[in-house]
Amino acid sequence: MTLSSELARIPGHVGLYAKNLDTQKIIAWHESEVFASASLIKVPILAELFRRVEEEGLNLDETLTLHQEDQVPGSGVLKDLTTGTRYPLRDLATLMITVSDNTATNLLIDYLGIEPVNALIRRLGLLHTALERRLERVPVQRRLLNRTTAYDMTRLMELIAQGQVIAVAASSRMVDLLARCQAPQALAPFAREAPYIGSLPPIRVAHKTGSLAQARHDSGIIYTQKGVLVATIMTEGAPESVLQKHLYRIGRALYSQLSR
Repeated sequence: MTLSSELARIPGHVGLYAKNLDTQKIIAWHESEVFASASLIKVPILAELFRRVEEEGLNLDETLTLHQEDQVPGSGVLKDLTTGTRYPLRDLATLMITVSDNTATNLLIDYLGIEPVNALIRRLGLLHTALERRLERVPVQRRLLNRTTAYDMTRLMELIAQGQVIAVAASSRMVDLLARCQAPQALAPFAREAPYIGSLPPIRVAHKTGSLAQARHDSGIIYTQKGVLVATIMTEGAPESVLQKHLYRIGRALYSQLSR
């Protein structure tokens, strides 16, 4: 299947933007169309946390208390754990990215503030991305929807890969967490394990997924033996389980064209 044929087959809307950082080859499709960000918005939140560390000396050992009113539905584990417990910022950040914990995310949003996150988003030049509200699975008005585009998210991943989000140290920490995301990635073929102890796998993906009842996204950095790719695929307008199957096929076709 070619990329164009996959795009023609998918139900709903698709936006994608991908770039080979070594050859500068770009593939784009409705890259500036605005989508509900779902959990992709957690990457800018992470960036603001590490900005505080780099520029303001924030200590990630600082703790926040989990209260019952903080626990919200959706992905993650904190919604099921004992309230009154204090969690370090570093652990909340880890939960937010690796298991996409919504409750951990809301604790960080309350701590960091919505406007500072948006200020960093603007500083990074992400013109169509905004954090509007905490993560709660209740009906919301369109104007209060966390949003982004395929172009913005890929640009953010490019800045992270190049060590330009705040500082090299902050970008490196972000890559480490994104590489530990436990959701299946849809941006590259599943690679076999490294053949020898100590050798690197042929493909490594640092990414973040996002999903809603009618949306599925994936955005990340793909490290290969031939170079580094950055890509975002955003889909909406059909059941998430249906979109996921198409997302995998689009990702494989996109990888094939971009890595030539």
